Amino acid sequence: MSVESTSGKRETPGSRSVATRCERVFCGWDEPLLQHAARWLIEQRGTGSSAALDLSGWDVVLPSSRAITRLREKLAEAARANRCEYRSPRFYLVGQLPGLLYRRPAEWATDFEQSLAWARVLSATDTESLKTLVPTPPEPDATAPWLDLASTLRRLWTKVAAENMTFAEVQAKTEAGAEQRRWEVLGAAFDLYRRELQSAERCDPYAAALDKVASGQCRASRPIVLVGASDLSEMVKAMLGQVAAPVTALVAAPQSDADRFDATGCLIPERWKEHRLPLGDEQLVPATGVDDQSRAVIEALADFGQEHSVDAITIGVTDPSQIEPIENHCRLMKVPTYRHMGWTVAETSVGRLLDLLVTYRQRRTWRALAALVRHAAVYQLIDRSWNSSQPKTASPKRSKGWLTSLDQLLSEAFPRGIDHPLPATRQETAAANQVRDCLQEWLAPLDRSARPIRKWSQVLLEVLESVYADTIETEAIDDPTSLAVTATRRVLLELENLSESLDAPIESLAALELLTNRIADIPLSDSATAEKIEILGWLDLALDDAPALVVCGLNHPYVPEAAASDPYLPSSLQSALSQRVNDRRYARDVHAMHQMLTSRSEVRFLVGTHSADGSPTPPSRLLAAASPDDAARRVCGILTEHRPAMSVVSQDACMEDQVADQSHIDYFRPPPSQPGRTVETLSVTAFSAYLACPYRFYLRYVLGLRPLDDSTLELAANQFGDLVHGALEYFGESKAKDEPDPDKIAAELTAQLHRYASEYYGDNTASTVQIQVRQAERRLKTVALRQAERIAQGWRIHAVEASVDELDFDRKTKKPKQPTGILIDGKFTGLRGRFDRIDYHPELDRWAILDYKTHGHLPEKKHLKKLPDGSVQWVDLQLPLYRRFIPDLGIPADPIDVELGYFNVAEKDAETKINLATFTQSQFDQADELIHDCVRKIRDCQFESHPAGVQYDDYEMMFNESINTVPVDDECETSEVSR
Repeated sequence: MSVESTSGKRETPGSRSVATRCERVFCGWDEPLLQHAARWLIEQRGTGSSAALDLSGWDVVLPSSRAITRLREKLAEAARANRCEYRSPRFYLVGQLPGLLYRRPAEWATDFEQSLAWARVLSATDTESLKTLVPTPPEPDATAPWLDLASTLRRLWTKVAAENMTFAEVQAKTEAGAEQRRWEVLGAAFDLYRRELQSAERCDPYAAALDKVASGQCRASRPIVLVGASDLSEMVKAMLGQVAAPVTALVAAPQSDADRFDATGCLIPERWKEHRLPLGDEQLVPATGVDDQSRAVIEALADFGQEHSVDAITIGVTDPSQIEPIENHCRLMKVPTYRHMGWTVAETSVGRLLDLLVTYRQRRTWRALAALVRHAAVYQLIDRSWNSSQPKTASPKRSKGWLTSLDQLLSEAFPRGIDHPLPATRQETAAANQVRDCLQEWLAPLDRSARPIRKWSQVLLEVLESVYADTIETEAIDDPTSLAVTATRRVLLELENLSESLDAPIESLAALELLTNRIADIPLSDSATAEKIEILGWLDLALDDAPALVVCGLNHPYVPEAAASDPYLPSSLQSALSQRVNDRRYARDVHAMHQMLTSRSEVRFLVGTHSADGSPTPPSRLLAAASPDDAARRVCGILTEHRPAMSVVSQDACMEDQVADQSHIDYFRPPPSQPGRTVETLSVTAFSAYLACPYRFYLRYVLGLRPLDDSTLELAANQFGDLVHGALEYFGESKAKDEPDPDKIAAELTAQLHRYASEYYGDNTASTVQIQVRQAERRLKTVALRQAERIAQGWRIHAVEASVDELDFDRKTKKPKQPTGILIDGKFTGLRGRFDRIDYHPELDRWAILDYKTHGHLPEKKHLKKLPDGSVQWVDLQLPLYRRFIPDLGIPADPIDVELGYFNVAEKDAETKINLATFTQSQFDQADELIHDCVRKIRDCQFESHPAGVQYDDYEMMFNESINTVPVDDECETSEVSR
């Protein structure tokens, strides 16, 4: 460790000349900087068995909260080890340092108050001046766009002030023309902005700091120690140059590298461009996408675990999207983790609820409502209301049916706005309206008139507390939802103290959007324990002191992070600032990576090929901090080589003697069929389902598991068929069913189509459904031509939607009919069927049973499948079953003489016609045998899954039985992850 006092002058990007006084202490590379810092602080005050470790008179500044925590722990441990009293110094983040160096003239304005002040100034600026800043200024009454623009200018001011400059100084550097005018407007707006804050008895922290620098009034009453603060802003450096109190910078570098640091211990970017890192080829690990990188992390943990305990290992990430995949892989290996950076409220239940709430209030659609009620907190709210409104005699199944009813409505009626009536004929309407009314009651406070934001914060707090009452009462420490609720309540309560002069009345939706955006960014901390492996971000790794480190994602654009351009900065200054920022970030990251490499016993850097979103990620340019030959060899190796295959299993798995080369992990298996569980009555369509796959038949017809998809935006094929069937059914029941004029038939079909659509979809249905109704209308015009031809041939519609069922009643006597079914092996199995249309020809005394189909296929194509050997097999038994039902329909004819076929209502006009089946008697006999065989197997509960599956599978998600992992070769190495 070496000490060097420095004093000198330097020129800043602005017009000020700054004197700098700072004592630099070079701590070397040999061990983590925080260990040096703890030892140095202890040595300054002295300690022993009786002396107190009193550091209470010092201010210690570090770049991250993680570094503060670790240094505080090390000092406390040292005091305990020496059995002496410990008085802690005051710890501050680098961002808090400016506030220590001057006396503020008024209360600091919060970020939100600053944005409000900027928004008020901008909204009062004339349009022509605003156009120098933004081509199309927001509408006068648009709150959110003004605040967005205000936030942009606030960030611009922060960036300029950090360079120790003002808007006026930037204007002086601009060239004549549009840029000159733009910065003139910005300067004038800034003056008005400061007046707004002054009238609100607030001050801008950066503006106040620059004022103190300009007047030489920066001061510090206590010694300041900078630990690892190697990238201070120009403004902070200028402020430190004016303080009289001792300032010490503890620098992570040996004395021999002193010329690479300025007077405040900050990096000089130009001196680090040619620096070469002490990186070995074995420390670079190639990987592909994020999933593979996560597996590589597990492999590194398994290797580190042979020598190090959990608290001696750290996982580093360069991109936050890497954290969750790593956590998931660690969880599978029974390795608990702790993410120091925590979460934001946006990633929790509270954030998702607010997003759903904003969407619902913006759109007011049934789909937005359906998404909102699926949130757990809202579901419980509605479920309590629903259950309390149900009769005490209602079955539990019925009391839980509101969500199913809502999904049924969305998947079959496709309603749009919640403010329009639903179809009265639908049985789901009552439940859906009750759900909507419950939501309206909950959200009624948000329907109030315009009011200030601080008042809306109270309203939103009231809304949230009503659904999170149980969470507020329990206050679980480790529950992210509980943490998010607590943090959200704190922020909303703080907003009640918003400056009244800056606050202004706004409408409900604008306030909800504004508050949601503010709440979304609230940080939440994770809970650390000695049993958890820490996951740290890149900027925390340099000051981390764990001896084993694996860093995921040594890739561009994450490390070094490129400086984003700013459209408001003049081109000349933008180029200079961006280059300086990029150079500073490169120097910072090279310096950080050098510390990681030299202060640990083991470190690995994973270099991937793709990010979490699948975009390519080249290797980081930090790999260029080497000789040209080393850099070229390493990059080529990363891009072309693969790491050795390795199977990693958890310690528990090893103890349970599980084989290490398993290629999948079971998550869910569909329920097995239960012996003796079957159905007593079969529908016509059930037979084709059984032939396709007995197990899927079991799921649908025995267990009653049917698909219900509320995400579709248009009628599915079967629903479009129902639409056409409904129009034809109504037509067959109308007085026009025997009409010979095709135009009148078409008019009647169209009228009945719209009648059906109105009854089942209403006037509030999706535009896609309305288009499909028009498509059905076009098809029915062709049907009218075919129907007129049918009438001309002498045929008449005898009945539509006739049915036979085991439980059918005679309409005249009101007594049950003789059961319809099959008697096989002395056992009766009920059958039921529904017939789209029965025609009768009076002159010829002939009968025909027709099934409406919205395709153009012949009956033979749908019923028979040709096999490779040239034979055919039955795949659909609909028409053969219809033939068995003829006596039950009361048709006075031999079944052999009754015509069977399709009335195809196809997309192509040429295919819209009646196609009669041409099955032979031999084929009908084969079908009867197959019908009997199906009945026997269903009785015997033979529900094995078809190995090849089915072409259109409603249960596909249930058959994803495993998640594949990387195949493991027989010769691969097997490692164990222990906790």
